[in-house]
Amino acid sequence: MRKRIALSALALAFLGFQTARAEDMSGNVQFFVGQRWLGDDWKPVNQPAIFGVEVDFAPTSSPIRVALATMIAGDSARAAGPVLGQTGDIDVGFFELSAGFLWTPLKKGVARPYLGAGVVLMGAGFGSDWNFWDTGDHDHSFGFYENAGVYFKVGDTFNIGMDGRFVQGTKFTFAGQDVDADYEQASLLLGFSWGK
Repeated sequence: MRKRIALSALALAFLGFQTARAEDMSGNVQFFVGQRWLGDDWKPVNQPAIFGVEVDFAPTSSPIRVALATMIAGDSARAAGPVLGQTGDIDVGFFELSAGFLWTPLKKGVARPYLGAGVVLMGAGFGSDWNFWDTGDHDHSFGFYENAGVYFKVGDTFNIGMDGRFVQGTKFTFAGQDVDADYEQASLLLGFSWGK
């Protein structure tokens, strides 16, 4: 009986400690809309539009934050010659998940610059209609990303800014041809902050 009481007290103390720690957390939810630039192998679908969401969080006093993001991108065009085994109307789509860290050196003030890096898992689909995940050619790859940007606080909660993102180290195979989907990306950022 004493062991149960001791274990219960220990569990409650642990849960109380975790709850107290969670109350000292802060973070951001940022939405991105922008443009991506791929290599020449992807022409004429090498400038897809993007939409993304990133969540970052850390203890309030820490300048290093965990960052988790998902992004989608897509483009379509008519190709005069073959592009990665496709001709005519071509559609391309990308879906990616990333995990990394953000360094935010300024915790106070209106302008909040940041630098980040991490790993990315990217899926790419290529075909003659937007159903390429089922009927077209698709592949996936790991890579690495770096990003940098600045957002401006509008009141205590809202954020507006810009973000630049670079991905390297990806490799896909379409129609027997190896191609990377490394890119540079520029986005507008809208979001909100939570916590202290």
